[in-house]
Amino acid sequence: MPTQPANLTPWARSGLAALCILLAVSVSVRSYAYWQRLAGGAPAWEASGQPVDLGGGATLPRAAAAPFTVRVAPCASPVAVDFLRASPYEPDPSLLGRPQPADRVFYVYRGRDLGTRFVTIRLNAIYLARLAYARLTGQDVPAADDLALKIIVPAGCEASVDQVMAVLRSADPPPAPSALYDRAPPP
Repeated sequence: MPTQPANLTPWARSGLAALCILLAVSVSVRSYAYWQRLAGGAPAWEASGQPVDLGGGATLPRAAAAPFTVRVAPCASPVAVDFLRASPYEPDPSLLGRPQPADRVFYVYRGRDLGTRFVTIRLNAIYLARLAYARLTGQDVPAADDLALKIIVPAGCEASVDQVMAVLRSADPPPAPSALYDRAPPP
C-alpha cells in the first residue's frame, strides 16, 4: 500500500529556498567574472605588483621584496628578513631561511605579529578569508600575491618585533637585497 511522503516543514522549505538562491548567486557571479576576463580583463591569478604592506601606512616596493638583512640598534648582528606568500600553495614558512637554534623567529602580516605557533594555519586562514571576500564581492583575487614577513632575530639580541618593524618602516630608500645566507652566526 503506497504511503504519502511527509510534507516539508516551513523551516525546511525556507532552508531549501535559501540554498537555491545561494546556488543561483554563485553561478551568476562566476559567469560574470568569466565573461569579464574574456572581454579583456587581467587573469584573476596574475600577480598585481602591489607594494608590500608593512603596516602603519608604510609600504615596500615589490621589487625590494627579496631576502635582506637590516641593522637594529640593540643587535650586534644584522636581523634577517624573508618574504613569504600568504597562501596554502606555498611551502612551510618554517623552512624558509636558516635560523640558528637559539635565534628568535617572528612572522608579521601587514604590521601584525602572527606569533610562531600555528603560523601556517594563520596564513592559510588569512588567504582563504581574503579569497572568500573577493569572490563574494566579484573582485579579482587580491590575495594571490600577498606577502608576509619572516624576521629572524639573532641569538643574544633582545630586539622586539616592533623595533625591527620600526626600522623597516623608516628605511628610505628600502634596504637593498643582500645575501641572507652569508649571515655569520653571532659570536
